[in-house]
Amino acid sequence: MPLIFCLFLAFDELACVIDREPITKEEIKYISIFYPGVSYYEMIDRIINNKIMEHLAEAETLEVSEEEIATMKEGLMSNNPGIASMITDDYIDKLYTEQIRIQIYSNKLLGTRFREKLKVSPTEIQNFYQNHKDSLILPESVTFEKMQIPVLTPENNRLLKKAENILTEYKKGADFTSLVKKYSDDVLTIPYGGKLGKLAPNEIPPYLAGLLELGEGEAGIFESPSGYHIIKLEEREGMDLVLSQILLQFKFKEGEIKSAEKRTLGIKKQWETGDSTFADKIETIGPLPIQALPPGLYSLLDTLETEQISDPILEGMNFHLIKIKERQKNRIPELSEIKDRLNGLLVQQKMVNLIDELLEKERKHIFIKKI
Repeated sequence: MPLIFCLFLAFDELACVIDREPITKEEIKYISIFYPGVSYYEMIDRIINNKIMEHLAEAETLEVSEEEIATMKEGLMSNNPGIASMITDDYIDKLYTEQIRIQIYSNKLLGTRFREKLKVSPTEIQNFYQNHKDSLILPESVTFEKMQIPVLTPENNRLLKKAENILTEYKKGADFTSLVKKYSDDVLTIPYGGKLGKLAPNEIPPYLAGLLELGEGEAGIFESPSGYHIIKLEEREGMDLVLSQILLQFKFKEGEIKSAEKRTLGIKKQWETGDSTFADKIETIGPLPIQALPPGLYSLLDTLETEQISDPILEGMNFHLIKIKERQKNRIPELSEIKDRLNGLLVQQKMVNLIDELLEKERKHIFIKKI
């Protein structure tokens, strides 16, 4: 192969060069796995900034120990279980570890250089509050309690048992596409073997959050308002998940619904009289801004008085009872209520400005070439 052509191929794989250190397109592709929603060019700028911060930290003779990296890594994975499933080989693990190391370097550098400059005085907070008071309005909000009562008790939940049996069949070697045709109630995906296409992490609804913990080829059972989903993770394409599913829709006999509704009404009466029998099943939600509520929930809450409990509402596998605890009109908060948040906001603003100034200054002294 001619030398010129070889050089062209090597050059084509480069994304940028930072102080003689090459960054390849492949490296950016894999690092971006950990930064969903960040574009390719934003990713390049992020990497450049990280490298500058790393060089500055090294110039300050700051050190990062393996123990510090391990501790942060463990904490991140504990709070974000899906991260572990993204690390599919040693190369990606090495890149992720490097990102953690740079983050620790950056934190130490900021602490060394800007510790005093990041302090916010009571006067600054007071002035910010007075100047922006009208834009700090707390929106109308509501706090409510919710209790859910299953239509079928766990021992009588035949649909869940069916889902578990189907999952067992798959784990024993049954073809997933064949199981889709045999069991699924989702008429839209049956002709396609249950395929759902790709799903980005930010598109995953709350009831499917556990998808990130599945390995390629694995399947799990998830409950939604529609029914039980037996979802198989076909493969990962970067951050995107390629999925297939078997849907078992909730179907109840008329007698089961009537019996469950009667049981729910009995629980409602106990709740109204202050009976604490079901206290551990009551979930407190809020305060939430009214405008952030789903339309159906907003309409329901709008019909209830404070301390009033709703009639039973059937959704999915459960009847729901909802009780208004507190309504809060929109208002301007007192400084004491938001002092800590304003302090955090002002610290963040100072940090962003100081980092931007630092990076702009250092970029003039470091060779940077985007390819």
